[in-house]
Amino acid sequence: MKKYVVSNVIFTTLFLMIILPLCYLLYDYIIHYGAIPAAAKGPLNVSNVPYNTVNKDFTGMEEYASKVVVLMYHQVIPKEKLEKHHFQDNGELEETIITLENFQSQMDYLKENHYTVLSLKEFELFMTGEKRVPAKSVLLTFDDGFKNVFEFAYPVLKDHGFQAVHFLITGLITKEDVHYKPALHQYASIDEVRKSSDVFDYGNHTNMFHQKNKNGMSFVTAYDKAEVKEDLVRANEWLGQSITFAAPYGEYNEETLEILQELNTKMAFTVNPGYAEPFGRSLEIPRWQVFPKLSLDDFKDILGE
Repeated sequence: MKKYVVSNVIFTTLFLMIILPLCYLLYDYIIHYGAIPAAAKGPLNVSNVPYNTVNKDFTGMEEYASKVVVLMYHQVIPKEKLEKHHFQDNGELEETIITLENFQSQMDYLKENHYTVLSLKEFELFMTGEKRVPAKSVLLTFDDGFKNVFEFAYPVLKDHGFQAVHFLITGLITKEDVHYKPALHQYASIDEVRKSSDVFDYGNHTNMFHQKNKNGMSFVTAYDKAEVKEDLVRANEWLGQSITFAAPYGEYNEETLEILQELNTKMAFTVNPGYAEPFGRSLEIPRWQVFPKLSLDDFKDILGE
């Protein structure tokens, strides 16, 4: 009898030593690769995410800017991690993606050629005429809240000492951190958003209205004013202290502008190319989208060189 008990104990122990690690690996795979992470229900805790108040002293400059370039990015992915779904049917990269290598070159160019990358606060003061900024000044913006921006662009920005504004679709920010997986369409986690607040200020890109209806219209212009306002309020509440907005797909109308005024939004950005000037239309600030085919010479042209 004693012999059978010992055998059972040995068998059970060996069984657990093999099965438990396999169960853990399966769980880890499901959480990090196989399942879509749940959305973060709780708001961004503003007490842990201080408003980026970088406000440098630009007195004594030889020349000041009469206008500022605002650049718009969406996704930044290394060449080696590009997958089939990142390309259009014609074989070209999706227009919202640039390679990390090109992004690095553009940031290096700004740094090496003594451009001043403004914080949101500095840009706001420039727009209201309360602050003069150096002649070669730019504002960097990102739309949507893709995980690859936090994974790849954030370290580059931090290394260069740059700030940027990131417009988040707040309803898609996830509760849990997961591994980056190029095959998936991933958004950042709430922890990634919090940890990156030393570089990014965050703006409203709707809560869940970054969608189009069956007629191809953005929800922001397709839905009635009350529903759009409710969604934008929800995004503002999640963000805590957003003063900025960027319309999904660049689509907005007079009602959208009325909503933004009612919500005391200080600045809103379009996708129309142009340059930001003090006392300009603060709710229709132009931006230059950085497309994947943009060469460094094209980039210089946008900068006005």
